[in-house]
Amino acid sequence: MNELKTLDDLGTALDPASASPPERLRRRVLAETARETGRAGFRLPRLTMPTMGWRIAAAGGLAAALTAGVLTTQVVNVGGNPPASTASAAVRILQGAASEARNRPAVAVRGDQFVYAESITTAIGMSQGQGSGPGDMTVISQRRQAWLSVDGTQDGMIRERPGSGGGTAKVMEMPGCRDGIRVWDKGGKVGTQPCEPEAHYRRDLPTDADGMLAELRRAGGDTRNPRDQDAFNAAGDLIREAYIAPASLAAVFDAVARIPGVTVVGEVTDEAGRTGVAVALTQVQGSRTELIFDARTHAFLGERSTQVRNQDGLKAGQVLDSTAVLKIAIVDRAGQTS
Repeated sequence: MNELKTLDDLGTALDPASASPPERLRRRVLAETARETGRAGFRLPRLTMPTMGWRIAAAGGLAAALTAGVLTTQVVNVGGNPPASTASAAVRILQGAASEARNRPAVAVRGDQFVYAESITTAIGMSQGQGSGPGDMTVISQRRQAWLSVDGTQDGMIRERPGSGGGTAKVMEMPGCRDGIRVWDKGGKVGTQPCEPEAHYRRDLPTDADGMLAELRRAGGDTRNPRDQDAFNAAGDLIREAYIAPASLAAVFDAVARIPGVTVVGEVTDEAGRTGVAVALTQVQGSRTELIFDARTHAFLGERSTQVRNQDGLKAGQVLDSTAVLKIAIVDRAGQTS
């Protein structure tokens, strides 16, 4: 439901990568800003995130399962109601998010339009060079604007600049797929590759919780991760940088409420400085994936990943990556924001 496959295909044709980032973190498009660090050996392998010379700190070596019952003894207040277990509180928050989504006005979407997504993204990067260690970590923050073709045939664009708002914007063109061919241009080098249009607005999504949960489990794929973990992550992938019709968006949150092990983290602050409450699922790799909602309206604000134990130079409670969604809209052309 995002631009990753298009970018992966395009990046492979332009500059094949020697390694792939972890599936959960592959969405982080950090390459251009990482280049600003001036580290030797960095290159742009897939237009998605560094995979040679750099890695996201949450990657490699985090394979041991977590002790069962983490966070389940906490109690929280939700919307002024009496304290509840984190599991039941998570259900109430997600039900509120579903209600908020269901009440949004529907938007008529044409195939020749674009999904416009504006966000602030921050992640920890760490050098993989010889002798590198925890001291080589750096925080990479970006303000990101993406124009994604609704039907996959139009030429989209991603624009990124440092999270501070200053600096020069980096622009990545996203060629559309027309008549089975994608035309790309890298530094004056023009080429083509076979393709299939990847729509960034899906009209076929279920509108009920049962159907959506089945969709999330299918989208989670056949991995070695727990089935519920993959389904939870698939929900984040589905709604990231995407316009989802109100009934289907509501179904996403209703489906997540049915995933065992989802709990409430409590009050959090997102990358935009907004206060919210997060529902989360702990990953077997040693981190916790969180979906953040406005504590009052339950509107979706973004997501983040947090380390849950000291490991690989990371500290428990350390935020590994975080995205604050600022705006989602349907626009007529790339570059248009409203």
